[in-house]
Amino acid sequence: MMFSRMRKGTKVIVAIIAIAFVGGMLYAGGTSLFGNTATAAVAVVNGTPIPYTAFYQVYFNILQQQQLYGQPISGQMLGQIQYYALDQLINQQLLFQAAEKAKIKVEEAAVNERYQAIQDSYSSKELFEEDLRNSGLTADSLKTILRDSLKIEQLQAEILKDVQVTEAEIKEAFEEVNARHILIRPEDDSDGAKEAARRQAEQLLAELAAGADFAELAKEHSDDPGSGAAGGELGWFGRGRMVEPFEKAAFAAAVGEIVGPVESQFGYHIIQVTDRKEAEGDEFEQAKEDLRQQLLQQKNRERLNKWFAEVKAEAKIEIKDPAILGHKLMLEGAYQEAVDAYQKALKDYDSDPYLHSSLAQAYERLGEMELALEHYQVAADIAETDPELWMMVGSIYQEQGNKEKAIEAYKQASDAAPLDMLIHLQLLSAYQMMGEEELVKEEEEKILAINQAVQEMWSGGEEVQPDADQEEAESAEAESVEAEEPQASDSDSAEEAPAAE
Repeated sequence: MMFSRMRKGTKVIVAIIAIAFVGGMLYAGGTSLFGNTATAAVAVVNGTPIPYTAFYQVYFNILQQQQLYGQPISGQMLGQIQYYALDQLINQQLLFQAAEKAKIKVEEAAVNERYQAIQDSYSSKELFEEDLRNSGLTADSLKTILRDSLKIEQLQAEILKDVQVTEAEIKEAFEEVNARHILIRPEDDSDGAKEAARRQAEQLLAELAAGADFAELAKEHSDDPGSGAAGGELGWFGRGRMVEPFEKAAFAAAVGEIVGPVESQFGYHIIQVTDRKEAEGDEFEQAKEDLRQQLLQQKNRERLNKWFAEVKAEAKIEIKDPAILGHKLMLEGAYQEAVDAYQKALKDYDSDPYLHSSLAQAYERLGEMELALEHYQVAADIAETDPELWMMVGSIYQEQGNKEKAIEAYKQASDAAPLDMLIHLQLLSAYQMMGEEELVKEEEEKILAINQAVQEMWSGGEEVQPDADQEEAESAEAESVEAEEPQASDSDSAEEAPAAE
């Protein structure tokens, strides 16, 4: 009961105090985090240090949120989460600096009003204060966060003040066409193949002009397997859905008109628009305002992302932590530079298995498989019970044809993951490829046992009635769905500050 209440309150606070400008980024504190209380800096942004105290707060908040939402975190994911956490702090610091540069001021009354609104969202002041403590905040630190949030909101408003949506843009967004096509794809990129494809498309156009059936020609000749089997039918689509040359030709064509050949990166298209929806009438009038808001949100997002990309490109950002620098370089594809960074980090943290596995991944990208295997092996030996590391070791040995070593590593993975269905399915596949029938049978038995255990758990759960605490936890979960923060992932959001919608 206590845990469910704490979980709900923490989500509410996180949802309310998140900076509007950086929607999708976990916000863990305002400018107070960038003070001089900690001399060690994980990074420096335009001369302002980001201390490890700030980094670890955001990093552990992300891990906690993942845990609360039931999202599993493997050791292999930690490096990406560390870089994601630091990148959010860098982005936030850039926003704070931009707000300061713009000399944006916030009235204290606005801060107090926002603070009171949060408190009023709770059933009691005591519950609010309890959740504040559970979030690691005080009244003053929350107000600091809110003050920074309001500054960023004002900065956002200033950047977007002249963004508008025209009537013509709304009409274009409403219009749709229903079309079908025949695609003739060149056999290769040579000029001769392209010319042959164009001539074939022109021949089909001539046949259509002479009365041939479009659907039959599409079934017989189209190189688009999806639509070809359906007589070339693409269905309804609006602007922005098709490649530009195709879209221009389709929206310019009259209903029933056959146009082409239209060249795109896929080949030569013959297009026929069979119907269209014009921007007129009651349906259009009813949809106008929603379309206006959608287009405005899209334009705002594009403007903010463009602005922030320019701010970040001009900034002087130095990542001091070699391990996190290595994670950044890996994402950028700079694998040799990542190797250098990881080797530097290992001088101080040689017993960290996931630094070794990160270095192994970098070597793997460079094609240095012996060095990759060496560090995967070290990582697996240190971690001991991480099945993913043993799977990596086994897969490399298997590729090298060293069946004995591969099986040895795979058995370690199997023992380390007694209830992990995915690992056992991967092991089953590996043993089948190696022709190890006895090991295949062993894995099949383990998979059946896991299935049976899961079925028993579910069937047993149906007979158990939830108690009051369980009901409250479920209720808290349902009420907080809309307040949940996005999870850390491999998305490219770490490289830009997404705009608020």
